[in-house]
Amino acid sequence: MSISLPLISVVVPVYNEEKEISELLDSLMLLEWPRDRLEIICVDNNSTDRSLEILRSYPIIVLQEPKPGPYAARNLAIRMAKGEFIALTDADCKVTPNWLLELWQSFDDAQVGAVGGVIIPRVVTNYVDYFEGCVFNNPNHGLGSKEVQPYVITANVMYRKKVFDELGLFDEDNFSGPDVEMSWRLIRSNKYILKILEGEKGMVYHRYRTRLWDLTYVVQRDTYGWFYLASNNPDMAPVPKPWKYFIKVLRGLVVYPLRTLLRLAIAPLRRTPSQELPQDLMRLVVLWYQFLGTWNAKLAYDGWQTPRMLR
Repeated sequence: MSISLPLISVVVPVYNEEKEISELLDSLMLLEWPRDRLEIICVDNNSTDRSLEILRSYPIIVLQEPKPGPYAARNLAIRMAKGEFIALTDADCKVTPNWLLELWQSFDDAQVGAVGGVIIPRVVTNYVDYFEGCVFNNPNHGLGSKEVQPYVITANVMYRKKVFDELGLFDEDNFSGPDVEMSWRLIRSNKYILKILEGEKGMVYHRYRTRLWDLTYVVQRDTYGWFYLASNNPDMAPVPKPWKYFIKVLRGLVVYPLRTLLRLAIAPLRRTPSQELPQDLMRLVVLWYQFLGTWNAKLAYDGWQTPRMLR
């Protein structure tokens, strides 16, 4: 069976993930894919904890990338990879045994250049990770709309290696959004298409953030990056307007507290879990940081501020 299967390279960037990386690596060791048709490449990106030590204790390829940024780490691994397909995931994820098989089986046409698998919360512990993983759904793939072209993200995706050979590697000078830009580059080529799986296909479990500060930082970072992405790719997505987010904040100040009070009132009847109750207030917080991220990005893009590199 292994003779007919392609060699797949699994790529994982690692930065200070000593608490998470073992769970991912243990799950990769259990993949239903022949070991002689699989290489696992982890790239340490200047970790200051025990991440590198843990990586070296597993039968995998360990590389080191001194340039800060997960996409610089991913690019190093892709350049070194021998696989016909490149599977990407993150250090805070946990893959299912059939992960590679189900992604690979979706390359059922020569035009399919990338396949995004399903991402679900690994565990829900409080109102923050509940909101991010079950309400806000970030990170996750973009299914596309009339205004925004679809995209896949690096938490769970497989590419044909020749996509990178022909279209280039990730834009490693940006910390947020190069996976989206690569998706759009693929679509714009008119040679490849991308697929996004649904249900329980090609599934990985992702650990979402449990601290509000961590979530708001990521929201601001991603919104900042999205402004630059849309500004540089106006044919793929409209450029976000800071004033629109501000109006949404003002509306939210009226609507969301009332909806929260309503949730609290009917919670005993519906037996609503406590982590679900503040989700409307969480929306308000997220809108505010989306406004800040977009506003600061516009100032930087227009030359009024120095562009920031947000990790």
